[in-house]
Amino acid sequence: MEKLLKKILNKLDTSTKIIFVGIGEEKLSDDGFGPYIISELLNYSNDQFLFINAGIDPMSRIDKIIKFQPSHLVILDTCSLDKPPGTVAIIEREHIKESVPISSHTIPIHIVVDLLLEKIPDLKVFMIGIVPESLEGFSKLNLYKEDEFSLEERSEHEDLPFFEFNLTETIQKIADQIIEIIKEIMKKL
Repeated sequence: MEKLLKKILNKLDTSTKIIFVGIGEEKLSDDGFGPYIISELLNYSNDQFLFINAGIDPMSRIDKIIKFQPSHLVILDTCSLDKPPGTVAIIEREHIKESVPISSHTIPIHIVVDLLLEKIPDLKVFMIGIVPESLEGFSKLNLYKEDEFSLEERSEHEDLPFFEFNLTETIQKIADQIIEIIKEIMKKL
């Protein structure tokens, strides 16, 4: 993971403001990879870093992204690569279309990125993608941190996931490592 940290730091070396956007459906096992990472980092948002859980509708968060005026946008999502589950890849903006086929997202992410680039032409975009192990749905749905948040708090805070995550053990371990990498990036930038 040290190699991944260096790669990401290199891509962010000219950054002034960074948005991390998690995309995916928490009810579909490893598809919750991006939202899981964001949910663990929500309290770290500040004037330089913003964490957004876009769930399955990144288009609905476009105004918040534009308002923040980031220099860099880092997307966290599952991807389709001819690699084993758990493989993490840095995917350049121009390759996102091939690596993230239309899936649980309401509008393909590459279209959302193109719209953002119309509003923020100098925006640097890349994705931290992971090859999922499973995309199966839940057999039982539990509320995310049921004892910590009321239904009112959930409806008022659009970045909070509604349901508990059900990542496979492989993806959970890697997601937790990426959370630590992002925390390290925040210290270094």
